[in-house]
Amino acid sequence: MPSRGQVQRLLAYGLDYEEAGHRLGVPAGQAFLIATGLPADGGDTLTTAERHRAGMPQESTQRLADPPAGKDGTRRWLRRRAVTDRGMRQAAEQWSARPKGERAPGDVHELTAVLTRDHDRVTGLLKQLKAIPGVTKGGTGADLARRESVVALIAQALESHEPAEQAHLWPAVRGGLDTGDRLADQAVDQENEAIGTLTALRGTSPDSEEFDELAERLESRMRRHVAFEDAVFARLRENLPQEDRERLGADVVGTWQSAPTVPHPHGRQD
Repeated sequence: MPSRGQVQRLLAYGLDYEEAGHRLGVPAGQAFLIATGLPADGGDTLTTAERHRAGMPQESTQRLADPPAGKDGTRRWLRRRAVTDRGMRQAAEQWSARPKGERAPGDVHELTAVLTRDHDRVTGLLKQLKAIPGVTKGGTGADLARRESVVALIAQALESHEPAEQAHLWPAVRGGLDTGDRLADQAVDQENEAIGTLTALRGTSPDSEEFDELAERLESRMRRHVAFEDAVFARLRENLPQEDRERLGADVVGTWQSAPTVPHPHGRQD
């Protein structure tokens, strides 16, 4: 935490509270509080003595607590808050841009268990994407690059996940459940919507509001699709024999293993 002397020295050099706070790594309103002992949003209730306290600007201090008017001003304020808010930074930095866990460990063979594990990996990536602030939440250049990397990893995961489902899961659903055709058609429609959103997202600059909107849409569509598939998996476990599900699980893993290897966006391999 900066000291009062540090803030006041920067003010003496002619810096305002926004720039002083930026240099010291705290929001402007917090720099004002350190220097004066007063909250920035209390300008209308100050006593005469408080108004003449060292470090008090002549203009209203409310702007130090609130974002400035206008989209560009608000975006700059959010970006600066994101940089200086330690809790926000720690929440974003706890994620590493790669899927969690092994995709197909040797002790997991059954179809619904194999696919559920893969869903969990994609869901984890979507959580990473949501945790890292985008441009509309004041994300820094490094944040935007990380979001773009996570999107590339989601695309990489789905490049083999969806073909494996098309080849092995949905034929089993069509042949093994009395409403299988309807369920498979609905699932494929959902997949196409999500892939269309992902394709649009990959073609959009991460420093745009459209990227943030598409990222939210992708997360919503993928969450709905995973919930739908979970319900289908429950019916498969009730209607498809264990040995058939084991065989299909092995087929899915075989499809993944035979798929072309796609390099990690930052040069890493799992």
